Amino acid sequence: MDLQELGLFLDQKTIPVTKNKIGFLEIIRKQHYENINSNIYAHFLSCDIAQVRSLFFDSLLSLISEKAGKHLSFINVKVSTEVATFNSGRIDILIEDYHHQNAIIIENKIYHYLSNDLLDYWNHYKTDILKKIGVLLTLFPHEVPENVKDSFINITHIEWINKVKENYIPSFLPDNYKVYIDDFINTIEQLTRINTMNDSTKFYFEHASQIIKVNETSNEAYRFLNNEFQKIANKIGWQSYGNEVKWRNFWDETNHLNTYLTVVIKDLVEGNNLSFMLVLELNKKDKERVDELKEKFEYHPQVIDKYGGESIDDYVHFLCKN
Repeated sequence: MDLQELGLFLDQKTIPVTKNKIGFLEIIRKQHYENINSNIYAHFLSCDIAQVRSLFFDSLLSLISEKAGKHLSFINVKVSTEVATFNSGRIDILIEDYHHQNAIIIENKIYHYLSNDLLDYWNHYKTDILKKIGVLLTLFPHEVPENVKDSFINITHIEWINKVKENYIPSFLPDNYKVYIDDFINTIEQLTRINTMNDSTKFYFEHASQIIKVNETSNEAYRFLNNEFQKIANKIGWQSYGNEVKWRNFWDETNHLNTYLTVVIKDLVEGNNLSFMLVLELNKKDKERVDELKEKFEYHPQVIDKYGGESIDDYVHFLCKN
């Protein structure tokens, strides 16, 4: 490997980085489940917060008007999911208006192949054809089946969400709904992007051979650092723990201590600067003695040049030094 050539490549290129935010659905790995997705839409369309209902409903009606030329009015609205039809089908989302007898019939698709009988869904709701519209809601543009082309329109998730974003005024909403809506917007945007070649992906394919070399050098650096951690553990006769190269705990397991020596090399690994941090970390019962230890060692020479760090859950960074 020509490291000089590799270094020149990295100096001359600005590497695009695409960062994806993780939301609730991503955490539980349910972002691609259509029934969950439908339930979220249905909630926003029918919740107790009028501004939220209007935000999602008016955005949908606007798209229907643009794509189908239908201007439907809704006053007394009912939103249902998984509505059974006479032919054993299930309408993902059905929006009904008891006053005008208008309806929006939504078939929601994320990744699954469209095999549903949309004509069955259309015929299920008995009202004048001018008072109802079918929506094939898909992740990407999708052809509407020939037998329902005059009844259904295709709307993508991102089209609906972009309309929502156009009309979204967070200051008008309760704090919890700001979180819910932002999180759902992020999920739809990520689902849309996942099959779209972004700048990071393009850069990789254009420079794959060089990037593979970069990965090889990072593996070498990680192997070196893991070896150094093990040398520290051997030197002091303690055990090491940690599955990240950015930090490592060392502790006296034999004597069942809950006080660790922690080495944090995040800045070093991420290229911020050639430094690391040593931490005296108190865990569990040892953490309960923080006040006692502060008082006992207040003027000790090993303490006065160090600072306290974070305290989370059952551990505290009692003493830290860069």
